Amino acid sequence: MIIQSLCRYYDILAEDEDVTISRPGYSSGKVSFALVLSPEGELSYIVDLRSDDKKPRPRVMDVPLQATRAAGIAPYVLCDNAKYVFGVEKFKRNEFEKKFLKPSSEAPSPEYRVLAESDKEVVVVHQRSRDYFEAFKARQHEIFDSLDDPGIRALFAFLDTWNPEAFTWHPKIVEHMDVLLSGGSCIFECDGVFLHTKPSVRKAWEQYHSNNRDGNTFTAQCLVTGELGAIARIHQHLKGVSGAQMSGASLVGFNDDSFCSYGKKQSFNAPVSESSVFKYTTTLNYLLARQDYRMRIADTTVVFWAETNGTACEEVVNFFFDPHEGTEGNTDEDPSDPARVQNWRKIELMGDVLDKVRTGRKIHIEDVGADPETNFYMLGLAPNNARLAVRFWHVDTFGSFVVRAARHHLDMEIVRGDYDPQYVSLYRLLKETVAQSSDNTAASPLIGGLLMRSILNGTPYPVQMYSAILSRAKVERSINSVRAGFIKAYLLRLARAGLTNLQEDMISVSLNEENQNVPYRLGRLFAVLEKAQADTNREMKSTINSKYFSSASTTPAVVFPVLLKLAQHHIAKSDWGFKISQGIEETLQGVNEFPAYLTLEEQGMFMLGYYHQRKAFFKKKEEIASEGE
Repeated sequence: MIIQSLCRYYDILAEDEDVTISRPGYSSGKVSFALVLSPEGELSYIVDLRSDDKKPRPRVMDVPLQATRAAGIAPYVLCDNAKYVFGVEKFKRNEFEKKFLKPSSEAPSPEYRVLAESDKEVVVVHQRSRDYFEAFKARQHEIFDSLDDPGIRALFAFLDTWNPEAFTWHPKIVEHMDVLLSGGSCIFECDGVFLHTKPSVRKAWEQYHSNNRDGNTFTAQCLVTGELGAIARIHQHLKGVSGAQMSGASLVGFNDDSFCSYGKKQSFNAPVSESSVFKYTTTLNYLLARQDYRMRIADTTVVFWAETNGTACEEVVNFFFDPHEGTEGNTDEDPSDPARVQNWRKIELMGDVLDKVRTGRKIHIEDVGADPETNFYMLGLAPNNARLAVRFWHVDTFGSFVVRAARHHLDMEIVRGDYDPQYVSLYRLLKETVAQSSDNTAASPLIGGLLMRSILNGTPYPVQMYSAILSRAKVERSINSVRAGFIKAYLLRLARAGLTNLQEDMISVSLNEENQNVPYRLGRLFAVLEKAQADTNREMKSTINSKYFSSASTTPAVVFPVLLKLAQHHIAKSDWGFKISQGIEETLQGVNEFPAYLTLEEQGMFMLGYYHQRKAFFKKKEEIASEGE
């Protein structure tokens, strides 16, 4: 199902004139340098193609297909690293000594020549590196020997006369030697044109590629298309999954005899044609390489796409899961900034969609910029050694997805301050499950996956995440709008599913003075007592919050008698003692006794009552200030 959907999307992208995606015989490669050759085959100079960022990034280009390399020697065509192009290799000092200076009795020391060295690294030419270069040269001759092209003739002149030991003598190479030897890929340029882009060169390569399928003659029925065809022995690597190997990792692969059946090895166990393998790996690499199509949740890299042209669907998804956390009180942003204007327009669009979902109205094309009936997919990939693990796979219509995502934000709605985010991103939400003072702020991968499933399926949120946020609130004695919003959303979905005795109308966005729920009223009471203490002695360093918040939310019968006794001292000192007493009495209405222990759900109601009451106090202050003005 996953591979079939990716293959279908490749066909859509290939027909879109505004999309640049690799065609059969080509792949997306990261290129760092262009080696400029004279017509005589001399290396004139080297052009750095990397970006000008603080950390330079290679340029992504369409190059002749770069199949996944095994442990052997496998050169690419017209684009490869310095090991193949120049026949030179760099080792760390300890690796060099182990390989060349301390051989075992069974394996004699290989012949080598040191070209350059430092305390940490050694640049060497040895038999293996020469074999890399000779294989690269032979590969280019094999494909282009019959082609009469001045650029190819210059390439052959360079390769046929190049001596790997001259690597550190060339002045142009010395300028970029460290980066060249760090694995950056090189292409060739002659007369101002990259060789791999010339029409005659492309035609020769495509003809060679169609006639030579890596010697693979195994034919079977493809599991994806159902048609007979050449079956891929190895699936291409996928790059861009956070935490996976830099060289890429496979989604499909067999590397153990226990996985083999009927004498079939490697990917012949699951026959997928070379055409289908090319389509799904090319599409997935395309999605992983673009910010519009992916996001990260804990250790999971999520890609998403809709079976339609354009990126309207992807932009909506990105904003629903990673909204611009604009705040009403932020005056530092330039109002005329185009990016800020665009973000606020998206916030308005999101607000309109939420209003429609809240009132049960249907989502239309003009609301989200795409057909709500379009098929929509989300794929969560996590690193797993040399392979990728599928964390989740979601298939739905785009309109249904929008409704589920909007419902998540509606459930998270909570009264907030001017500087609190209007819509919370998943990254911000997951961050609330870990200690803010810790160096490791990565959320649990398990929680991230469970949260996504809850949002996409409209089911109750994971209790693991709820418990983690309660724990953080107790330890840090702090409940911000994000934590309060999730506590409210968790309890609301439990009530909606009938998994708790709580009623939906008991779980509100702001203070509900009519709510008779005892834990909710105890949370309000704690906020009232805290304010009474703060109003009486503003210079007090240690408050009841720092001493009693955690125990009050867990074992109120032990704590609240002590707190009420302390409150009598504050009432006696305050000029407004009768108002404090009145506030305590009003909050305690309906509380006949203090519970000995509060369950997890009741602790959530306690914290929700505490948060609502505190926000109500701040709101009253703002109203008084505005009346005074």
